[in-house]
Amino acid sequence: MILSDWHDRLEQTERELGLDDGFRFVYGPASTLEKGKMAFLSLNPGRAPSGTIARQVADSRGNSYEMEKSTTRSPLTDQALRCFSFFGFKPQNVMTGVVCPFRTPSWSDLSNSQRRRALALGQEFWAAPLNRQDLDLIVCCSNEAARCVTTWTSAKLEAEVSAGWGKIEISRYRTQRGVPILTLPHLSRFKLFGRPASEAAIRVLMGL
Repeated sequence: MILSDWHDRLEQTERELGLDDGFRFVYGPASTLEKGKMAFLSLNPGRAPSGTIARQVADSRGNSYEMEKSTTRSPLTDQALRCFSFFGFKPQNVMTGVVCPFRTPSWSDLSNSQRRRALALGQEFWAAPLNRQDLDLIVCCSNEAARCVTTWTSAKLEAEVSAGWGKIEISRYRTQRGVPILTLPHLSRFKLFGRPASEAAIRVLMGL
């Protein structure tokens, strides 16, 4: 994968879609696309912690959630880091990113046509990384991210259980290559990690 080519494509698509808040696909170094044993994919970037506009394919500093934990106001950062620890992975060893690379205040700020084009790029970008045979686990954060990833990997539903939070359910899928996928609601709203009932449900679902 040539990141400079992707950077040019994302800049061009951003202009064509009339967006101007920047983009990022990988919340960590590009090397995690080939070496990360766990994948964690959310929906799309929210507001940058510093208020600056970043246009980059990957974050060369390290895992973005770890790098920005002292400056961000998003509860997703803490939940993502708790998720990595829950499954026994260090942030730098997690292939972390988003299915839609373009930054917006909320998902609803994108029109249907903008979403389709952005997610088509996401499918192309993540096709090879998500189909690596040496992945141990894929975690999807948000229903939309889960729909994308399970479709892109031709995954089959294996089980669903209550998340221990009202009527919210979490699911386990498996890719054609045998990699388990855990699908979760958006963790910025539903803070499952650090909540005993929800962590117990995840253990049961994933056979931990």
